[in-house]
Amino acid sequence: MVQILIGGDVYPKGRTQKAFVEGNAHDIFHDLLEEIANADLSVVNLESPLVSHQTPIVKVGPVLGSNTKCIEGFSGAKWHVLNLANNHILDHGASGLRETIHTIENAGLSFVGAGSNLKEAQTPLIREINGQRITVYSMAEREFSIAGEKTPGANPLDIANFIYAIRHYKQQGLFVVLIHGGNEYYPYPSPEMVRRCRFMIEMGADAVISCHAHCPLPWEIYADRPIIYGLGNLIFDATRKEPDAWHEGYLAKFTFDGREIRFEAVPYFQSRERPGAQKMDQTSRERFFKKMQEKNKEVKDIARLEDRWIQYCRQQEDKYLSELFGYNRLMRKLRGPLLKTLHSKRSVLQALLLVQCEAHREILTTILKYYSQEE
Repeated sequence: MVQILIGGDVYPKGRTQKAFVEGNAHDIFHDLLEEIANADLSVVNLESPLVSHQTPIVKVGPVLGSNTKCIEGFSGAKWHVLNLANNHILDHGASGLRETIHTIENAGLSFVGAGSNLKEAQTPLIREINGQRITVYSMAEREFSIAGEKTPGANPLDIANFIYAIRHYKQQGLFVVLIHGGNEYYPYPSPEMVRRCRFMIEMGADAVISCHAHCPLPWEIYADRPIIYGLGNLIFDATRKEPDAWHEGYLAKFTFDGREIRFEAVPYFQSRERPGAQKMDQTSRERFFKKMQEKNKEVKDIARLEDRWIQYCRQQEDKYLSELFGYNRLMRKLRGPLLKTLHSKRSVLQALLLVQCEAHREILTTILKYYSQEE
């Protein structure tokens, strides 16, 4: 029997930074420490590079970074593995990633999901525990952190590479998939996310776990295997007022006994009035599970999930089209009443063709990638 614990996004900054630096695990993880200590294998997502000096890259979105001394908090809590496949791990460039890996290894911990090139980033973590072979394969959606054939970064979310990996590494053991992806603040998986995760189970994955959305998402048991669509933040002190869901999450606890797999969610609050994360009280725990059970049912209703997704996307319409067409600040303010008059149906269809068709999207992505790298 093997027990594996998976934790969500950790950003060692804000009110917990001092505790991380000092290795004061109790002031960070409180009563979750027992869950971490009891696991045969514990994996948590490190959402920022660990760097001694700032070397931020040019990107869209926030640049995160924490002091290398913060590794003491992970060591003190006795986490075994730090997952680096996420959208921020390259925020301080190649040197920041190298220093992060060096810091992790010097602390006697392991990492997965990133490397100095694509081949290294794709290398899974493999452990033999209680006579059971465990493979952890980690991927991230393609933002600004992805490794290339000769460049460092995170392992990209790629179905073909996943198939190669599971065929090569699974053998007779357990194969656990970690995915960093989803839509921030959206509390449901997209229909495509559900389809992708279920496909991975069908191809032989024994569990699929996602994080990134900054809120807890539902889970399901599919073909007798667990799919966790979003763990939520584990330690992420907000710099602004965030929705209540920002402060909720759950650890994913798996017990593997032969071919049987049992999943248990361990819900907690994080970074509210009190810094760090601690288990929910009984009343909050009951409320949490009632809410998640309702969402879990909706995941199985694909038509309902599709309706929710369309509704969400329509709410994002102005924002996304404004960003796609490159409106300035003034145009963004006017986008609501003017958006539909600014572009003909043909121009919108042309944009759809470029982002929807695989052949055109590949050309467009390559052009924009190299254009952005030019001085």
